[in-house]
Amino acid sequence: MQIQPTAAQLTLLEPLISRPRLAPFLAATATPAAAMKLYLWNVRLSAAFGEVIALAEVILRNAMAEQLATAYGATWYARPELFDDRTISGFKTTWRNITMPADPATGKPATKTLRAVPAGKIVAESTFGCWVNLLDKGGTRGDGPYRKNVDYDSTLWRKALHKAFPNSGGKRTTVFTTASHVRSLRNRAAHHEPLIDGVPLPGQTDRRGNTRRLTLADAHTEVLRLVEYIDKDVATWLGQTSRVPELLHTRP
Repeated sequence: MQIQPTAAQLTLLEPLISRPRLAPFLAATATPAAAMKLYLWNVRLSAAFGEVIALAEVILRNAMAEQLATAYGATWYARPELFDDRTISGFKTTWRNITMPADPATGKPATKTLRAVPAGKIVAESTFGCWVNLLDKGGTRGDGPYRKNVDYDSTLWRKALHKAFPNSGGKRTTVFTTASHVRSLRNRAAHHEPLIDGVPLPGQTDRRGNTRRLTLADAHTEVLRLVEYIDKDVATWLGQTSRVPELLHTRP
């Protein structure tokens, strides 16, 4: 059921949202009441995007993890020689955040070891950004005289990850660009930021120096495209069931 407050309820809700958060919506409308309606539409749109992104994220990480495990073993994430410092830091954070169940004998948390922690838990609890970073070109590992370039193209992509995306055309940069766009959309929707002017792409500017943005329709297409790289039929189904297109046509 959609949130459909009355005019009086809109008036009550406005100060609870705060003027700074409402500012973009006030700038886009003529009255505070209209701004609140647009804000609530933004809430519904973020939720709708969240539905398709949630499925895309699980599909992405499972497809990638399967191929990495096939190429490098079940505990591939524990092989530091494969990764740059950014990725290693990401997996270390995942590891630290995993809570072990209590040992029945002592009542204390069980010892955290590679054998004790299921690979699926590492896969599920690693951030979306961590998975997207695995599709990047790779950075560096180590400091000073131990600093080394890590080339994900020749290792992760060519030996494993290209198999996770059979419909991508085989180019890592293609998949990385799409995944990066989905990450930008995901972060914006998850943090309840305005979507009314599209999705800003961090670090990208146009000829005038303005931040490049994806239209909302293009952002939705990018989510479906990311799934299509893995499975065309699932992408088609997801596109048919997504609530996003209808909401885009009903913007206040």
